[in-house]
Amino acid sequence: MRTSAEPVRQVVVTGEDFSKMKPAMATDHGFGDLTPLGTGPRATVYAGVRTGTGEAVALKVFRAKLPRRTRTEVERELARLAPLRAQASVLVADALEDLGDRSAVRMELCTQSLTGVVEQEGPLPIAEAVALGRTLALALAAAHEAGIVHGGVTPGNVLYRPSGEPVLADFGVTLRRAFPHEGGAGVDFLAPETLEHGTADERSDLYGLGAVLYLALSGLSPHPARLGEHPDDRKLRVLGSAVPRLDRPGLPDELAELVRALLAKDPAIRPGSMRDVATWLDRLSAPGTPAAGSSGAPPRPLVPRGAPVFVSAPGTTTRKHPALPVIGGAAGLLVVVALGVFLMRTDPAVRGDAPIQAPPTPEKAVLLQLADPVDNVDHVDLRWETEEQLEFFVMVAAEGEKPQPKYAQRNRSLKVEVDPSRKYCFLVQGTDGLRVYESKPKGLRGANCKL
Repeated sequence: MRTSAEPVRQVVVTGEDFSKMKPAMATDHGFGDLTPLGTGPRATVYAGVRTGTGEAVALKVFRAKLPRRTRTEVERELARLAPLRAQASVLVADALEDLGDRSAVRMELCTQSLTGVVEQEGPLPIAEAVALGRTLALALAAAHEAGIVHGGVTPGNVLYRPSGEPVLADFGVTLRRAFPHEGGAGVDFLAPETLEHGTADERSDLYGLGAVLYLALSGLSPHPARLGEHPDDRKLRVLGSAVPRLDRPGLPDELAELVRALLAKDPAIRPGSMRDVATWLDRLSAPGTPAAGSSGAPPRPLVPRGAPVFVSAPGTTTRKHPALPVIGGAAGLLVVVALGVFLMRTDPAVRGDAPIQAPPTPEKAVLLQLADPVDNVDHVDLRWETEEQLEFFVMVAAEGEKPQPKYAQRNRSLKVEVDPSRKYCFLVQGTDGLRVYESKPKGLRGANCKL
């Protein structure tokens, strides 16, 4: 999950780091302590929890407070953008927020960006990159046809929801004009006319999509940084040199030519419209085409991408709630689903637009049994049994507090420290990377645990 106008540096937190981590920005404006997710030239993105509702959100905090007139323009822009939610895979900010001497936009909290996925996993499979490009092209086409320009299409603005669905975020030019790009990070994804003159229009969005596809297919930006290169020299290189042609085994010539056309320095010779690009990518993704693979098999189902970053819903206390540790792979799937499944039964919704969707009901019955907790006053010994090879999380819910996930890896037991004076509920969830299986909850000290 990361949301900024440029590729964002991911904050990867291990379990050891998390125990020492302190929230980087305290606020008394209704979001508790904010935990940083990434920083770009214009803003820093934080994860937080709305204290009134328990909703986990992302806040993109800008370096200054918006003037009243600019704020009005941004609110009008958000109102125009809102209908796109029903038409395309877009993430539209929910509202503007004032955080003291700075302004922020509040939005849905996603799990990872395309930048982070490529950094961790390398280039996407060709078929997946084509499908992603088609999704983005359709989103941009819908926006353009509604008279809306994105103005900053970069891999850092391609986000993944917990379900694995990609969405395009950070639409709108008003905030970009209020906080103009000052060079440095992210210039290698900007259209030449944007970099030189500040132009943001449909044709600069075409270039941005080309830059996103270039990274997705090659793992590199169109103009990678060079060791010791001065920022001004890099800017001149972006303005003056051609983008190297994509060269990858199995890459269809038609796809390489499309990316080349999108990245043309002259806006006039880029494709005619985003709808044309979507049609081109739709043709490339047809079963049996080289980009789709010769087997014609259906695309793989959505799975969580990258390393989920999640803020769980609060309980009834006023304690602060920093972000959970970042965990990848099957465990990453489980932490998102565990929080979604467990908390939706006990706490306010943790997502704004839609609930987190658990994987489909398993085709086979998997028995996961949690034994009665063994109370050792200051800690509890938990044991569970199953015949399957799974990775496990234990959900620990103290009376009056939000549930906390404890990663147990592939172990079948866990020691959990507890407050000797409080009641607790425990629940074990396991995953094979495709589905999530769940034990019945067990209470400690007379706790009433409900599914």
